[in-house]
Amino acid sequence: MEKKNYTVAVDLGCSSVVVAVGEKTPEGLLDVACVVTKPVEGVNAGRIENIELVSRAIREAVSEAEQQLGIRITEAYAGISGDFVRCARHTDHVFVYDPQNGVNQKDVDALFDRMRNVQAPDDETIMERVPQNYMVDDNQEVRNPVGSFGKKLSSTFNFILCLKTPMQRLDMALKRLGIKMLGVMSDALATPEAVLLPDEKEEGVAVVDVGGGVTDVTVYYRNVVRYVASIPMGASAINRDIRTMSVPEKHVESLKQKYGSAVAELAPEDKLIRVNGRTAREAKDILLRNLATVIEARATDIAEFVQQEIKDSGYAGKLAYGIVLTGGSAKLKDLDELFRRVTGMDVRVAVPETGITGESKEKVADAAFSTAVGILLKGAELGGCAVIEHPAAPRPEPPRSFTPPRPAAGGFKAPQQPAAPPYTPPVSASESDSGVQAGAESAGRTDEERAAEPPMVEPKRSRNWGAIFQKTFDKINKSFTAAEDEEI
Repeated sequence: MEKKNYTVAVDLGCSSVVVAVGEKTPEGLLDVACVVTKPVEGVNAGRIENIELVSRAIREAVSEAEQQLGIRITEAYAGISGDFVRCARHTDHVFVYDPQNGVNQKDVDALFDRMRNVQAPDDETIMERVPQNYMVDDNQEVRNPVGSFGKKLSSTFNFILCLKTPMQRLDMALKRLGIKMLGVMSDALATPEAVLLPDEKEEGVAVVDVGGGVTDVTVYYRNVVRYVASIPMGASAINRDIRTMSVPEKHVESLKQKYGSAVAELAPEDKLIRVNGRTAREAKDILLRNLATVIEARATDIAEFVQQEIKDSGYAGKLAYGIVLTGGSAKLKDLDELFRRVTGMDVRVAVPETGITGESKEKVADAAFSTAVGILLKGAELGGCAVIEHPAAPRPEPPRSFTPPRPAAGGFKAPQQPAAPPYTPPVSASESDSGVQAGAESAGRTDEERAAEPPMVEPKRSRNWGAIFQKTFDKINKSFTAAEDEEI
């Protein structure tokens, strides 16, 4: 039997973990062999806060994938997302070796070498370096500089950076299962690979991946990633708001998905849905218009932050294809319509369909699988993952680090999780870039002196967190009360 050359992807979200396994076909497409999703706890806004809970959820998903395929997974690629992932731009240049014969590949390589020497702040690591453009003699922008005539070749690169601690914790969670993390990539760069069409990348589009605790924004233009941002707010914030309607937690998600709408005026005015409590007496009737009012208020916050990030990218007026919505929470009814109303842009909801076989499209026809498939696609380009075929024994459980004691009579109250802090968009790209370039433009230094110094990516700026959550609650209460009065 022919040995399979599998690639394994682990997409750890705030509410679920997805494990996908696939392999490249001779035609260059990806055949998804299996995809498994399991609920997860212990992740907040992309940060692992409980390594044991996370490891156990990953183990459940990995074990099911192994059973389906008859293999033991020993290596995997993983994705990461959160407001600890950011982009910063850096501009540098080299002098052309032989101006008479024009720019050649060695000149481009020398520029890349300079960019590889750029240092990140001590607490961050550089995940990717993405060239934005090339300039010849500071006046001629070209896509491919080879063959152009000039004395100086310069370029602006987008550096995708991530805090080291979240990456280390993700690596730790996989190591506890005996899985080596071959690479970790930004979800914001992986997801578009699975959902975007070539024309969208070329003509301009913003991919908005709405997850449980994080919303990723990726801006493409002229087939280049121009901007990435992560907003620490997602469907879990909407769920917390629904809980304020005295809806039991176990019913919140199903109530939202089956009966919710992101646009209140599109919900029925007089339709009620009964939500069961512990007893028949505790059952509660919810007016669907009120439910939609609560959802719309928080979803509008998310859409407005996305709109601000697109503006900060500097490409808001160039995105011919508007917004592509994806992620598990993109399935919320009328969310695309809400984004159209808030942003004024074209919006479509996407599932994985790029770079995969027709049979695979049926397996992963769910927006919740977009990131996992994107990680698979990028991982397959880097190289397959080692697996053990036909393992003799099931995967062992990760070691227990702590066994909680049994509560005494009367029990104890678990500490409440603090609410996620409200999100305020970072400074605009133009403001951010000025700090990156300041060192290169200091007066009084020659090019040789500057070349001797290691360039540095701009440190992360502190964010000014505002009272967004409270403002939204006030907005909800105002609309909600009015709706109840009408019903009465």
